[in-house]
Amino acid sequence: MPEVIDATPEELDGALAFYLATEPGELTDLEVAASAAIHWAKGLKAAASAYDPTAEYRVTLIAAKPGSSNWIARLEELREKVENSKLNQAAERTKAGWQKVPLIVRLGIGLAVVVPLTAKPTVDYWLGNDGFSETQKQEMEDIYRKVSDLPAVKAQRRAIYKETQRDRKITGVGTGIPTSDKWKPNNLLPANRFAEAEGLFDPQVTNEEIERTIPQTLDVVLVTPRLENARRAWTFRQEGIPGTINAEMTDRQFLDALDRPGGIRENIRANIPMRIELEIDQKRVGGEWKLKQRGRRVAKVISPAVE
Repeated sequence: MPEVIDATPEELDGALAFYLATEPGELTDLEVAASAAIHWAKGLKAAASAYDPTAEYRVTLIAAKPGSSNWIARLEELREKVENSKLNQAAERTKAGWQKVPLIVRLGIGLAVVVPLTAKPTVDYWLGNDGFSETQKQEMEDIYRKVSDLPAVKAQRRAIYKETQRDRKITGVGTGIPTSDKWKPNNLLPANRFAEAEGLFDPQVTNEEIERTIPQTLDVVLVTPRLENARRAWTFRQEGIPGTINAEMTDRQFLDALDRPGGIRENIRANIPMRIELEIDQKRVGGEWKLKQRGRRVAKVISPAVE
């Protein structure tokens, strides 16, 4: 029997998901899943209140997937003449009633409740690209970092992972914006890190992280192909986002295919859509992450497919 979420697209609009992964065919313990979901809801309210204490919030359940593996809820704000509320800056100032929280804020808060700062701290890793601009992703990460380590949020996050450790069938926990019945998170915090997330121990760090590599999966349009000297930087753009992306081509399978007569080489030209796995190398400078020189590379070309 296929797993489905009994929710309409309209109901999924504005929602967040709390996802408990299991091995195929396994089901989660209802008591464990429900208790973890309650702490998740409490964490969302605590994080939202910390981000904007001028508003009142509630979390409404929309649907739950069979087996209790995917809990869908909406974080809502009571908007009633709250003139100075950050969450109302793009909305009508005097409109009364419960309204969904803006997407960027919702994602940043959702991450803060589920993902500890000790985990890989990049928005792209946990949520995927989803067409966000660099400015939007930075805003989400700023919100995530602002509220993630607050005591009220940490307490609920630790309670989530204390509960999930009780059920050995739970193999990972994730979050994100559900888009369909078959939606799953981009990445999961695996079960072998639940104790760390609960705060039972701190990960061993010998030196402050000064360099990192961020993976991204992007839908792009090819601007400048390099059919000769193909390892040199290729130029791409994203629809609706200003500017271009220059990245060295390092996908060995794709490069080998370009060297073969005919085949994919005949289809590579400017303005074709592509889907790529990008790796971005950054270095911490003065407390901020900066792009390293020649720090972007195409690790894999997903589409067009290489045979």
